Amino acid sequence: MPPTPMTDRPDAQLLGLVANGEQMALAELFRRYGGRVLAYVRAMAGPRFPAEDAVQEIFLTLWQKAGLYAPEGGEAAGWIFTITRHKVFDIQRSLGRVRETGSLDLELLSPGDDPVDPSLAPSLHKALSMLPPEQAQPIRLAYYGDFTYDETAKRLGIPLGTLKTRIRTGLAALRRLITS
Repeated sequence: MPPTPMTDRPDAQLLGLVANGEQMALAELFRRYGGRVLAYVRAMAGPRFPAEDAVQEIFLTLWQKAGLYAPEGGEAAGWIFTITRHKVFDIQRSLGRVRETGSLDLELLSPGDDPVDPSLAPSLHKALSMLPPEQAQPIRLAYYGDFTYDETAKRLGIPLGTLKTRIRTGLAALRRLITS
């Protein structure tokens, strides 16, 4: 039986292959996510940010850290966009730029879809203010405060599972509020 082509493999399996040094798996991930990662970086950091260079650094980081991905921790796409978000913040810090509080987190709104128009940021903030505090606060810390889920759970004094449930419920509510 011939091996499964890279294009037919799920993202999590591709990350496993990348962790084992398979360059074609990284190329397939780039084919799938390169454009969306670039759009996400541009929406987060603005037009004067070196977005193309950041995308190269992001995929280099994926190459180096693919072995850290754990499928039980969430979808591969979410992990890729988390790496992206952290890398953008790292680059901004190295450039001496302060992160804007109004940055839009595209993964929050549309994982797997085309990038969301950055002009939705005001709507996102308005919708976030409409959520119950037990949902809004974890989202603000995890997505705008640049804290990991573990750090967010510790700061709020709640179990990690509870935090994830609150964030998942809050994100679903945000999607409904923004798209209605």
